[in-house]
Amino acid sequence: MAPKKKAAAKAAGGEPALKKAKKMDSGPIWEWQDGDEWKAFCSEDASMLEERHSALGKKAKFTTTEFSFNKGYDTVYEVNFAKMQQKNMDSKKLRNMRRKDPAGNANAIWEWWTDENEWAEFGKEDRTLLEKAFSSGITPFLTKDLSFNKGYDSLYIFDFDSMSQVNSDSGTSRKIQRTAAGGSKVFGHEKGDDDAYADVLLAGTDSDKTAGSGVGMKFELGLPAALVTAQKKKGAQSLRKRKRDYGPIVSKDKHGTKCFDEMLKNETEFCGEWVVFYHSYSCAAILYEVQAAVGKVLFRFKAEFAGLPRILAHGFKKIPDAERMLEEFPKWKDQDHNPAFKAVGLCGTSSLLAPDSEAPATSVFLAGYSVGSLNGVLEKLLGAVGVPKVKVAKLAKDIIDSSVKHGLDTAGIKGGKKCKSGRSGHMLQIFLRRELCDQFVYPAFPFGVPDEKRNLPLSKYLAEKDAIEGQVRITLNPDVFLRATYARMFTFSADPTYHDNRAAFITELVDLLEPILGDDAVRTKAATGIFGGKPPKWWTPEDQSELASMSASRYGSSSMAE
Repeated sequence: MAPKKKAAAKAAGGEPALKKAKKMDSGPIWEWQDGDEWKAFCSEDASMLEERHSALGKKAKFTTTEFSFNKGYDTVYEVNFAKMQQKNMDSKKLRNMRRKDPAGNANAIWEWWTDENEWAEFGKEDRTLLEKAFSSGITPFLTKDLSFNKGYDSLYIFDFDSMSQVNSDSGTSRKIQRTAAGGSKVFGHEKGDDDAYADVLLAGTDSDKTAGSGVGMKFELGLPAALVTAQKKKGAQSLRKRKRDYGPIVSKDKHGTKCFDEMLKNETEFCGEWVVFYHSYSCAAILYEVQAAVGKVLFRFKAEFAGLPRILAHGFKKIPDAERMLEEFPKWKDQDHNPAFKAVGLCGTSSLLAPDSEAPATSVFLAGYSVGSLNGVLEKLLGAVGVPKVKVAKLAKDIIDSSVKHGLDTAGIKGGKKCKSGRSGHMLQIFLRRELCDQFVYPAFPFGVPDEKRNLPLSKYLAEKDAIEGQVRITLNPDVFLRATYARMFTFSADPTYHDNRAAFITELVDLLEPILGDDAVRTKAATGIFGGKPPKWWTPEDQSELASMSASRYGSSSMAE
C-alpha cells in the first residue's frame, strides 16, 4: 500500500493513471478505450490478460490487483471478458477493452451453412473483412460491404457470440463458423444444450424401474401479500433498471420484435408470484414438441403453448432438484456437459435483455445455437415414451412429414427440411412459482459453475435486485414442470411460418399419438416407463388431451389454478 499515492488518486477522481503502453512484440494485442481512441496495454498487463484469457476462457470474469499501473494503489479491478470491460471496483469506472490477434488471421477460414446442409467458404474478400471485425472484439458487426451483396445493398448483421449472420432486409438467418489457421476449429459448431440431450436419448435410459424421490412431489403455495404487491410494482423481471433494448438483430426484425414484446408482456402479467427464465434451442425443437404432445395425451400438459424439454423421469430419481445437482456437480469433470446433467438439467438465463450471458437472447433467438444431426434420436424417443416398437418407424416418418408441412426446421433429421427463412432458433420462456425457485434452480457461470454471489438465495436476488442478469441451471423435473400450478411455459419460434403454425402442428401430433396410446393399458405402461416406475398419485390413465385443453387467456393469467 502507498497511502499518499492512493489519496492523490482519489483526489484526482479515484482512478490511478494508466501506465503508458509498450506494445507486445508478437501475439495478441490487448487495448483499452480512451474516448474515441484505442490504446495498447503495456506488455506486462497484456501478458497477464492473455494468460487469464487462455486459462479461463472468453466468457470469464475475474478480479485482480495485478495491473502494472495499479502498483502502490492496490485497487481491485474486475475484468469481464464476455463484455470486454475493465471496472475499477472503488470508483466504479468502466473502460472498454478489446483483444486483437494478428497471428494466423490471414489464413483463418470463414464458412456459412448452406441450404444443402453443408459448410461453404466465404470468398477471400469477405473472409478478410470478417476476420478484421472478429479480431476487433466487437460484436455484433454490421456491414453492407460483402462481395455477394453488390447491387443489393442489404445490411448484414454478424454476431460473433452466436456465430450467425442475418440479412436485415429479408430476415434470413444463417449459421457461420471460423476455423483458425492450422485447422483448429476454435469457433464454430459445438454441441449445444439440445444436441447433448439427443446424445442422452441415444445412450438409452436408466434400467431401474423403481419409483424415485423425484416422483409425487407436492408443495404448499402461498406468498405474503406485501411481497406480491412489491414485485408487481417492480414490474417485468427483464426490465428492472434496464432499457427495452432488443439489440440490432431482433430490433430490425418485425417478427422478432413482436415475439420479444409478447415475452415482456407475459413477464408483466406473471411478475408478482413467479420468476422467469429463458432457454434457447434449435435442432432439438422436434424432440421438445413430441415430448409436449406426449405430455398432453398422458399428463394434461398444455402443449399448445410450449415445448417440453424433459419428460423422461429416470435421471430425476438420483437428481430430483437443484440441491442434489449441486452435490453431484463437483464430481463432473466435464461440468454441465456431463450426461447426468443433460438428462435432467437445462441451461438458461434470468433475463431476456441482459447482454452478459453465454448466449444472450438478443443474439441467439433468430439463429438458435446449433447445427447437428438427430438421425435416429426421434425413433429412440418414441420408443422411450411407450410407442410400440412395430409402430415407431411409421410414426417417426409421419411426424417428420408433418413438421415439414408446418414449417419446423428439421434439417438435422433424415427426411427433414430446412425452414424457408433459415431461422431455426426458438426461445422457451419458463415461469416458475417463487416458492419453488431455490429448490429447482441455481445461479451459474458458464459450464454450470455455481455463482455464489447471486445465491442469496436466488429467489431473494430475483426479488430484491435490479438490473437482473446471469445464467442459471434448471433441474427440469417433469413432476413439477408438467403441472401448470407450479410452472408455465411459452414457446416463441424465430421462423414466423412455424410460429403461426405451431398450435396446428401440436394438434396433428396429438392426433398421430392418440390411436397408438389409445387405451388405458397402453397409457399406463407408457406412464410407468416415462416415470421409471409407478406414476405419481396425481396421474390417472384416461386420455388427458381433452382435459388439457385451455384458452390462451386463461393459461396466460398468473392466477390460474391447474
